[in-house]
Amino acid sequence: LPKANVPKMTFAPDLKRRAEMSARAKAAAEGARPGEASIACRGDRAFPVARSDTALVIIDMQSDFLLPDGRIGQHYKDSPVTNGLAGVKRLLASARAAGLTVAHSRSHRYGAAVMDHFVGAGDAGYEFHPEVAPVPGEIVVDKWTFGAFASTPLEEELRARGVERILLCGVLTNVCIFATASQAVDRFFRVCLVEDACAAFDTEWHDMAIRLISEPQMRKGHYGQVGLYFGEVATVAGVESSLKPLASLPALPKANVPKMTFAPDL
Repeated sequence: LPKANVPKMTFAPDLKRRAEMSARAKAAAEGARPGEASIACRGDRAFPVARSDTALVIIDMQSDFLLPDGRIGQHYKDSPVTNGLAGVKRLLASARAAGLTVAHSRSHRYGAAVMDHFVGAGDAGYEFHPEVAPVPGEIVVDKWTFGAFASTPLEEELRARGVERILLCGVLTNVCIFATASQAVDRFFRVCLVEDACAAFDTEWHDMAIRLISEPQMRKGHYGQVGLYFGEVATVAGVESSLKPLASLPALPKANVPKMTFAPDL
């Protein structure tokens, strides 16, 4: 083929961002900060949490994925995709009672299609399942990437509230959950995946994703990286047990979060 005429491209490194991530890496190397509570995780590990720096991040609990007549769900009518719904409801109640930051993502990435016309249109399938819908004051982001960080202001919203560690749940375990965990640790958020509050269209896909997220950091050489390679794995009951005492503590002062306006990259 004729040689492509590729113009010379110069990319100025984002030195400020690089310095920020370098500082976060050095801080992470010092180990996880103690929390107000500790969640028991797979492999006799633990994930510390604190109301001031921990968020529950719920991925894509939308009717189109969860309902048998949804745009995606209709192709997987007999799948276990709703297996995590009850767990997400319990986590949401527990996190709200404890005073954790709560964030929800909503995806207009449907396989290879980007359905951005659903955003802001009030489309019933695109909206959250009514049993786990957000309440005023909770973070909501709309994404066109599988991971919830790459195409949204989720990182900025969490940083503005002091969040450094996340409890992760939702659907689909092997797609958007896995991608979000990877993108979170790239940004040095510590991750704890709540396995029975997640689901996929196939149990084998779900189990495989859980293993890929949890097993690397259980191996020699990565064992000390709590929630960073790529996540601890806990259960709903374990999270509930750890968060319950926090609900009776005096409420923390409300975070002074500046109103942030993010222009979509149209």
